[in-house]
Amino acid sequence: MKYNHMDGDRLRALAGSGALVVGACFAWALPAWAEDAKPTEEKDASELVNWVEFGVGGNFVNGSRAQFQEQNGTPATGAYGGIEAFHFELPFNQKGLFTLDGRGIFDNHDYSIQLALVDPDKGYVRVGYTEFRTYYDATAGYLPSNGRIFNTLYDNRLELDRIHASFAAGLTLPDKPSISFQYDLSTRDGSKGSTSWGTTTLTPGGLRKLIAPALRDIDETRHAFGLGVQHNVGNTEVGLGGRYENQDNVNKRFLIQQPGEGTRSRILTTTEGVSADLGNFHAYTDTKLSEHWQFTTGYSFSTLHSALSGERRNTAIVTPLATTDTRYANLAGGSDLKQHVVNLNLMYSPSTNWYVVPAIRVESQNLDGQSTDNVITGTAIQTVSPVTQFANNDRGALYVAESLDVRYVGIKNWAFYARAELSEDRANLKENFGTNLLTAPTIRRSTDWDRLLQKYSVGANWYKTRNLNFGAQYYHRISANDYTSDLDSTSNATTSGDRFPGYLGTQNFDVDCVNFRTTWRPIPKLTLVSRYDFQISRAYTEVDFLPGIQSADNERHLFGETVSWTPLTWMYLQANANYVLDTTHSPVEDLTGAMAGVVLSAPNNYWIAGGTIGLVLDNKTDLQTSYSRYEANNYVDNSAVGMPYGSGAQEDEVSSTLVRRISDRLRWTLRYAYSNYRDETSGGYMNYEAHGILSTLHYRF
Repeated sequence: MKYNHMDGDRLRALAGSGALVVGACFAWALPAWAEDAKPTEEKDASELVNWVEFGVGGNFVNGSRAQFQEQNGTPATGAYGGIEAFHFELPFNQKGLFTLDGRGIFDNHDYSIQLALVDPDKGYVRVGYTEFRTYYDATAGYLPSNGRIFNTLYDNRLELDRIHASFAAGLTLPDKPSISFQYDLSTRDGSKGSTSWGTTTLTPGGLRKLIAPALRDIDETRHAFGLGVQHNVGNTEVGLGGRYENQDNVNKRFLIQQPGEGTRSRILTTTEGVSADLGNFHAYTDTKLSEHWQFTTGYSFSTLHSALSGERRNTAIVTPLATTDTRYANLAGGSDLKQHVVNLNLMYSPSTNWYVVPAIRVESQNLDGQSTDNVITGTAIQTVSPVTQFANNDRGALYVAESLDVRYVGIKNWAFYARAELSEDRANLKENFGTNLLTAPTIRRSTDWDRLLQKYSVGANWYKTRNLNFGAQYYHRISANDYTSDLDSTSNATTSGDRFPGYLGTQNFDVDCVNFRTTWRPIPKLTLVSRYDFQISRAYTEVDFLPGIQSADNERHLFGETVSWTPLTWMYLQANANYVLDTTHSPVEDLTGAMAGVVLSAPNNYWIAGGTIGLVLDNKTDLQTSYSRYEANNYVDNSAVGMPYGSGAQEDEVSSTLVRRISDRLRWTLRYAYSNYRDETSGGYMNYEAHGILSTLHYRF
């Protein structure tokens, strides 16, 4: 289903009067009588609960407009404007309230309107509509060894429009069951980039690299209906509810393989259709057993049915087509899921100093899936084969999790807490794949999975004085996974060409994390907030016929500091800095010979720093100026042997905001922003320099 954007007349009506918008830019020069002019019945400022804010702005970008739009969420060219915000409320009866909130920014596809009618002793009705646009940059990979980048295959400035419409109504009569109904409509329509990049051999030595950009065409619609009932029976609150969702997605992926390589150049188009129906029933109880005991229960049952459709085809750019990819037609199939979840929680509070909460959660899942498709063969003439490929799977899983939370506040100015979590999980997956429905499956697997998941957390807060407090937390997490393939039609020998995934035996993950934070106010007008986080993660893997190894090792440090200072009554300053050291190592980075340097360590180190200064110029005028810088230096050029990854970027942003309170009712704001972005990973193709300006006029009534 498609939804068209509002037409021009409706947009202009929503955006408001152009004269009022432009007038915001000249609010500073309003004559003196504008400050003193009062309506016939002037209200006190505290009674001015309604407002409307008009705005107009624009951006001026030099460089990559696509990257600017993706990072900032606004158009890179042209002016935009309209109603930044609107709020109106009107009381009725004794407790009732009608509210209307809205927003409409022309040429930015940013619209919203929300209406609500609420009487706490009777019920409510809420209606809403929101539309906004997200921007994406389709630029793909860059090879510094020969400067190769494919940034002119498409218009890199991609847009995806999202719509959410809702209707909610409920009855909240005193001493009666409360009933609620909710309907939601969500859509996504447009294009975005894909990280499934295409291939090229236009590289030194003719090495095959994946750097050609790919696009995804999105067309998705989701309907959701919900109904709930809640009532108190004695000292127990009981709730029942249901939900139904229908989703219809028809998405496409466009990928140019080997662009600029003559008859080997082709467009690979994949159509992916998914329709799904989800039903859910849930219930809960919350019982106050006594002054010290409280017991809650919850149950949920969900069923999901999905259906697949689609195809993958090649289109020649230069005929005859000399090279093809894996292709198929008439994709059909789907899956069925049934899920049961039970939650039990018991809270024991023997005194105001102690809280003990044991809990258990049990979840079972059963999933069946199947699919068929027809093979496409040939190059210049592509033929749909009558031979049908097929795949099916059957998965059953049981998750049993227990937890215990303890909190103690019996020592003055101290709070201690601890939590233990244990989850014992088990699943079995049966898989079959064949190239012809009339023959036996060529791949058959049956895998048992057992996992023991443990997490232990402890922490404390110390409020030493009103001006100084400390906090610390530590947790240890263990995930032990064991895989047993009772049936595997492929060989797991090290010489086999297809060991995945039946060769996996054991995979364990250990995580240790500690963090400290403190808030200190050495003098009344100075506050410092400090934070340090340290996390280390390890992965251990064992496979058939090979010794176990530590397959990954990640270490992460985060340092953060925020300083707030008000040296004078008319000035405040705030500074902040965050520094992150984050690197993942794996044994493949130590390989030698032909594999040397192909895979490197994965660092994600960066720092962000900035500051803000605010000035009160007079009793009606404020000025605020901010600066921030982001920098990452993790890019390593190994394009001669592999694919260069890692982030190498710097971004500087400066903004200044002037606020002028013309009267109790009228406020004018002018904001200017400058940003400069430099990206080493793309060879500078994502660089941009941008100026932005926005003027708003806020009126209360």
